[in-house]
Amino acid sequence: MHEAGGLFGDYGEAVAAIIFCIPPTRWSEPVLELARLVRRDDVDLPLTTLIAAACDCLRRNGADLLVSFADWTHRHHGGIYQAASWNYAGERERRMDGVIMDGRFVPGRSANSAYGTRSPARLAERGIVAEAHYDEGKHLYWRALNKAGRAKAKRLGLACLPYPKPERETSGVSP
Repeated sequence: MHEAGGLFGDYGEAVAAIIFCIPPTRWSEPVLELARLVRRDDVDLPLTTLIAAACDCLRRNGADLLVSFADWTHRHHGGIYQAASWNYAGERERRMDGVIMDGRFVPGRSANSAYGTRSPARLAERGIVAEAHYDEGKHLYWRALNKAGRAKAKRLGLACLPYPKPERETSGVSP
């Protein structure tokens, strides 16, 4: 989404963006993954508006099933997907999501791109010291864009479970 600008109002400064990709997770049927969702801090646009517009555009262009993950490692429980009425399929077990190299985390996708692997053993064969890094599990959300997407979700065994709630800090002070 962008501010108005340009001759036809379509070249203004970007204020929010949504990125979909082919997921790195292997699925037995094609799906698209909502990979990034960002908004400038000074913009009061609801991200659910951006998600809805993107879903409409994807549906018009033939997409039928979307997935996204809320990363519990960063204490994300998926509130934005809940607000956008996506379905919740549960939390997956923790997995290796990248490697630690020279004391810094390198995401699995970045390691695959740079080195052709994210396997610490294969990296060691090349003389690169890397240690496996594991996330804390991720919440899986999904949205069918049409009847074909609902059928695909059923074939993939995607559940419709109650939404998880964020953990609340206990300060010892009563509200």
